[in-house]
Amino acid sequence: MKFRTQDGLAWLTLAALDDQGARAGITAQMRRAIGGVLDRVEGDASLRGLVLQGGASGWPCAPDPLEDFDAITPRPAKGEEVPSLSELCRRLGALDLPVLARLSGRIAGGSMALAQAADLRIADPDTCFAAPEFALGGFVGAGGLVRLARRIGGARALAIVAAGEEVEAEPARGQGQCDLVLGATDRSQIAAALDMLIAEGVPRTDTALDDPATYLNDLAPLRAQLGKGALAPVGARLFEVVEGALLLPLDEALDVEAVALQELLEAPLSQALRHAARATRRAAHLPGEGTPTAPAPLRIGLWDQPAAMAGGLLAAGHEVVFGASDPAAIETAFADIARKQEIAVQSGALSPDIREADWARLGAAMTREGLSGSDALIASGKGNFPPAPLSARNADDLADGAEDFGLRCTGDLCELVPPEGALPADLYAMAGLLRQGGAQVLRSGPGAGGIADHLRVAYIAAAERAVLAGASVAQVDAAVREAGGTRPPLELADRLGVDAVLEDFVRLHRPFGPLLSLLALDAAATGARRQGFYDWSEGTPRPVPDQAEALAALRDEAGIVPRRLSNAHIRARILAELANCGAGLLQHAQAHRAGDIDVAALHVLGFAPQMGGVMFAADRAGLLGTRKLLRELAEEGAPEPVTLWDVLIRNGKCFADLDDA
Repeated sequence: MKFRTQDGLAWLTLAALDDQGARAGITAQMRRAIGGVLDRVEGDASLRGLVLQGGASGWPCAPDPLEDFDAITPRPAKGEEVPSLSELCRRLGALDLPVLARLSGRIAGGSMALAQAADLRIADPDTCFAAPEFALGGFVGAGGLVRLARRIGGARALAIVAAGEEVEAEPARGQGQCDLVLGATDRSQIAAALDMLIAEGVPRTDTALDDPATYLNDLAPLRAQLGKGALAPVGARLFEVVEGALLLPLDEALDVEAVALQELLEAPLSQALRHAARATRRAAHLPGEGTPTAPAPLRIGLWDQPAAMAGGLLAAGHEVVFGASDPAAIETAFADIARKQEIAVQSGALSPDIREADWARLGAAMTREGLSGSDALIASGKGNFPPAPLSARNADDLADGAEDFGLRCTGDLCELVPPEGALPADLYAMAGLLRQGGAQVLRSGPGAGGIADHLRVAYIAAAERAVLAGASVAQVDAAVREAGGTRPPLELADRLGVDAVLEDFVRLHRPFGPLLSLLALDAAATGARRQGFYDWSEGTPRPVPDQAEALAALRDEAGIVPRRLSNAHIRARILAELANCGAGLLQHAQAHRAGDIDVAALHVLGFAPQMGGVMFAADRAGLLGTRKLLRELAEEGAPEPVTLWDVLIRNGKCFADLDDA
């Protein structure tokens, strides 16, 4: 932070980057410094105004904007006095001097709160206003929401914070997030704007309160809209705050806002959402990679890869040679690329000239030899491919001792396995190419299967065990859906095909239960390929006739006494087995971060962000209790808890600590 006075104006400049050059929010150090500046300004009769502005990289904006607010600010060391952001915003709002906020860069979180405490907000044309807090289970605090609602109305304020969109400066001015947009502003223009404030008087900041009836009527349609879905509890608290902004004096409304935000951020929903977002941010770079950089334009050969990967690499400026073992797939891929580009052109997101340039860099290879001369090769399939300085191949197709990177892809999730002795620069370069192709990249390890494979098998095995223990097939899947899961385990098994699922169990050396065996035998005997855990004969999953009788016979044969299981207990069982699978992957270096396992669960198992993730759930439930549950499940045939549980418990750690180290 920098502070200076000149010609009767105080200039307070807030840095967007920390000492290491990383983006940071309103840190404790910065809050202490701002408090010291306000102490000086309040007692200086020579000043006629205060200007808040960002540095060369804009205003402070933390990756998690909720870190800026009192509710989750780490407590200062004993003897240190660090003012809260709420306190600073109250002091700014009550300052006898006019306060002008010159906005630039990205405005969210604490920057939004500081801007709303000012008397006038002038934005540079390239300023971006963002409101990601709602999607993280919270909202802009420190008076930001209350002051915005009192100035522009509760309905308009709610629409801004709930939309979660990034808005450019001019549209943001129309919304009321700033007052003016000025290009190439200099100190003289800012000083003139402050002189205008002084001459004309500071405008009221609560004009929306002049018509209470309109304020409340405009709110009514949004109540039902924000009362739906997983974020309904957050929406309810938002209404409390904006209604309080109208009905209560400012100080009381600010207190209501502070309590509402505190309670939301302490709730499991916000903690899960923020963990999922944090794990996804970390997964944007491999362990040790630092800030990813875009690879220079290369000639890239693709073989049996998705069309979307080719399109992404073209858009990044690379030359792409696309080949496939089925020549018809090349034509289909080119048509898909053309269709998506045409949509982008029609929407204005892509210019026709750039599209033509992209097509000039796209070629086809009818044989593997057509990929010769590639700087990088991404391929599936056994056999020989032309050599390339950088090469990634399907891990299951590589022989021991291969020098290529191993690749395991499931949807948009790609797991990268470096060969022995691989250079870190090559690892990061290949990861960068895959990201440009639209993939979420994780580092995996050697061995049978990757993170996604092991999680999927553990997911289905745990669900089958819950059925044998006494639940119905439909109840198990309903228990997962109830928590936000979009790919419940037994329906997922059917969609993959029971035969394919059993092949995965065998490939990963995992035992499977009697119900899966019975379903495979029935399908083989009857040829009923559309029946597994469910009857799919009409295209949608329906209960299988006589399934209850078959289950009863299996339980009798296995000596299982069925019992009633609640949905919560079913979820606890499944999550515990998944966490044990994840712990095993970490223990054997097949996964390198606990958060990566949670990211894989989001992509592969259909876990919703509000579920947080597999390892997050174990931390929340407590490692000691989860290990106890795993030992009980081991008596039903589940894998024993791996050693990592004992190591973490003995050292008072949790899985999140592995990523923070």
